[in-house]
Amino acid sequence: MLDDVKERLKSLGVPISSEPSSSDGFLLSFAIDKVTNHIKNQTNKNEIPDGLKEVAVDMAVGEFLFTKKSMGQLEIESINFEPFAKQVQDGDTNVTYAIENESTPEAKFDAFINYLRHDEVDFIKYRVLTW
Repeated sequence: MLDDVKERLKSLGVPISSEPSSSDGFLLSFAIDKVTNHIKNQTNKNEIPDGLKEVAVDMAVGEFLFTKKSMGQLEIESINFEPFAKQVQDGDTNVTYAIENESTPEAKFDAFINYLRHDEVDFIKYRVLTW
């Protein structure tokens, strides 16, 4: 699953080498283990069902990006997390910055991370009851 997660990160434009740094390698492994155990616990199965493999990859990518962003280590040049000017007025210099609840690049990125981390509705089909 590690190779699939790396490929998904690359497809999203996240710079990740084939041999990630030790901290990135640990974070990737941790995210994969966390997602794998979560899916197994929610479905009561010993393996991730085939129908949830892509979901598991996206969830691991979402966990990785969420952790990197939370730690202040996210290095994506195409995303600017600084507030951008919503309105600029020339006379008497008036600058209004976009507020957080609007569609700032960071808000869009956060929404994308939440999408990647998925809702557990996907697990219902594969859930097995145990006693």
